[in-house]
Amino acid sequence: MPTRPRNQMAATYNPRWPETSGQSRGESMYLGHQMGSLTNERLQWAAQMGVGHIACEDRKTDNIENEDGTWNVAGLKQASARAAEWGIKIEIVALNLPSQYMTKQRFPGIMRGLPSRDAEIEIIKQNIRATGEAGIDCLKYNLNLIGIPRTGQTRGRGGAMYSHFDIAKWEDHSLTEAGLVSAERFWEHIEYFLERVVPVAEEAKVRLACHPHDPAVPHDVGLRGVHCVLGSVDGLKRFIDIVPSAYHGLNFCQGTVSEMCVDPKTEVIEAIKYFGSRGKVFMVHFRNIRGGYLNFDEVYPDEGDVDMLEAVRAYVSSGAHAMLCPDHVPTSTVDPGGDKQFSYCLGYTRALLQVAGR
Repeated sequence: MPTRPRNQMAATYNPRWPETSGQSRGESMYLGHQMGSLTNERLQWAAQMGVGHIACEDRKTDNIENEDGTWNVAGLKQASARAAEWGIKIEIVALNLPSQYMTKQRFPGIMRGLPSRDAEIEIIKQNIRATGEAGIDCLKYNLNLIGIPRTGQTRGRGGAMYSHFDIAKWEDHSLTEAGLVSAERFWEHIEYFLERVVPVAEEAKVRLACHPHDPAVPHDVGLRGVHCVLGSVDGLKRFIDIVPSAYHGLNFCQGTVSEMCVDPKTEVIEAIKYFGSRGKVFMVHFRNIRGGYLNFDEVYPDEGDVDMLEAVRAYVSSGAHAMLCPDHVPTSTVDPGGDKQFSYCLGYTRALLQVAGR
């Protein structure tokens, strides 16, 4: 374990919501990072990058998750304590509801309406209660059936590779194992889930941050028979109104929202203000794209179509309180682990926050 004491911020930060509104040192928006490994080496690196808040994606760390999918309060507290030694707060933990294809899901019944879904939802409810008892603010999750479809990569600056999607290049139009999933059917499954878990989140005082469907797919026919209803701004507006609650909101993926837009430069700023002003931005995947609806590349944050400084200012002016996390960074043969890519994006984001705060 590191020997240095936790810093002033880590010692005084109140983890509860909504009393503190997720603020740190008076800042409404602040630097965060999603971490799949919480070794001391990784935590030290994050601290050196100026990260004070993280989303923990590794539920195996400190024996957080049991074989049956339930969580241990002791494990959550232990992970939080280890992060705090580096002045870092675990603000968010990832529920085991990822952006994965349906057959790879740990809890496939929830979004397919299978007989197993009630038992699966009970496990999610237990995990929400454990998170609240451990003093952690928020859980992020996805309500997904087809994962994150892409159509390959394009070459970017310095030979970096950018994730690419072009609906004209998509070749697999067969139905998935779920068959035809109409918009109505998808909404029914979403509503069934939310009506059962949001009341538990309110009792536990744990916010639930849902990620949009990435990418947006044709609204008339969907993709492989699945209509991705959280793949439009209008869909996200409907989503936040299903169960009125301060604990029901978004993991606002700015890149995914950009993918929904014909003109991301203007439409994304409008979306930030809409959801931010309603207190629905619980965390941000702070990334940029070049292109838009049905055809885009995921690029470095400084070379996309959205003005990222304008975006930060929009979050602040809307009253949003959340951490900005790099996401879907380009890949590189000279940086196989991705640390250099993430370090660049973290530094870029921190600089934007400093400029926006002046």
